[in-house]
Amino acid sequence: MFSRVGETTNDTLLTLKLNQLLVKDVRYWNYLVNNTIHISNIQLESPDVLYNHNPKVQKSAYKLETNKPFNKIVKLDDFNIENGNILINDVETDSLMLEIENMRFSLKNIRFDEKTQKQKTPIAYENLSLFFDSLFFRMSDYDDLRTGKSSIQNEQINLQDVSLKTKYSKEALSRIIKVERDHCDITIKSLQLKDFNYGFRQDSILQIKSPQVLINQMDADIYRDKLVTDDESIKPLYSKMLRDLKFDLALDEVKIIDAKIRYSEKVKADRQAGTVNFNDFQATIKNASNTYVSPTKTTLGIRAEFMDHAPLHAYWEFDVNNIQDRFLFQAEIDLLKASYLNTFLQPNLNVRLEGELEKTYLTIDGNDNLSQIDFKTKYQNFNVIVLKENGKEKNRFLSDVVNIFVSKNSKEKESQFKEVVKQGIERRKNKSVFNYIWINTRTGLLKAMIIE
Repeated sequence: MFSRVGETTNDTLLTLKLNQLLVKDVRYWNYLVNNTIHISNIQLESPDVLYNHNPKVQKSAYKLETNKPFNKIVKLDDFNIENGNILINDVETDSLMLEIENMRFSLKNIRFDEKTQKQKTPIAYENLSLFFDSLFFRMSDYDDLRTGKSSIQNEQINLQDVSLKTKYSKEALSRIIKVERDHCDITIKSLQLKDFNYGFRQDSILQIKSPQVLINQMDADIYRDKLVTDDESIKPLYSKMLRDLKFDLALDEVKIIDAKIRYSEKVKADRQAGTVNFNDFQATIKNASNTYVSPTKTTLGIRAEFMDHAPLHAYWEFDVNNIQDRFLFQAEIDLLKASYLNTFLQPNLNVRLEGELEKTYLTIDGNDNLSQIDFKTKYQNFNVIVLKENGKEKNRFLSDVVNIFVSKNSKEKESQFKEVVKQGIERRKNKSVFNYIWINTRTGLLKAMIIE
């Protein structure tokens, strides 16, 4: 067993246990003649690594500073780890930060010399290969990431049975957070990155590239308790989020295949949360990147079943280099029964709808400040029912008043469609991107329904 004690804290920093260490074919002649340390193979069998991370220790304390030049060359043909386990603990909270079980790891043609020593990654190598049975990673104080059997081989990353879950129940999370945040329960059957590549621009800025990312069979359940204090921080649009990344990202294509997405909001303490959902969700994202130049744009093509029955097609585009964060969002929804929206509207807004939206088109053209919506819909037998405070019984007086102003159908002159335009819709910057889409859609729908 090997152990190392931290100089700052005098606590055990690292322990290493292993069954066997094999070093094969050390070439002494090369060292004597060419000043090169050349080893054929190093193999670690069943190593158990425990690292105790202390967040109080400054990052600079981990850096090895030396002014002495390194005038030797180290070559290693093969480095292998068999059946390894890694644990990283947070000393301050006595909690698990990272765990990898039954790891198989190998590198070939490793080289360390005076040149590589100055690089961000201080060695050169080929053919990285990593397999493991499971991985746990603490994403934050609230959320954990896990995977099943996964691999990284020949620049192909294949993660199986991925999950991102909040470690607390919904009720417990609401009790401990100071401002609202999402409660997440997300699972992904497989996540693949093809021809994955990374490096450092100017030896300092991380670069991540992949021509294609595949996210297969994602099931996402997102819940937000709106009774918790609002998070008033500014929420950037996606173009700004990409533009402000601290590293270079270039994902040519991201495909989401066969996903299910549910979003719930709890607005009233005595009611269940209102829910919207998307089934059979398919999406293709092009140019998820902050490295391209105008006029290339990031685009999203989406197809889904909305609220269990209504076919939905959407298109979204923006230019990451546009500092006004200009975007275009278009959607087309086939037959949508208004009653299906009641699972969200009734508990949250105390209203219930009747009728059908036979066909709806919308186009939102906007930026980080203002937007305009073009809304076109065909509907019939539409009715708004305002509920009493208990959220169950009809408030007949208010319902009658509201429906004085609501058109029962969309027919106008020769057209079966009602088409409206609303400009100057202001973005609430402390709300999410999807809130911006929602307030535009709601504005267009109300304008189309109200008798003028």
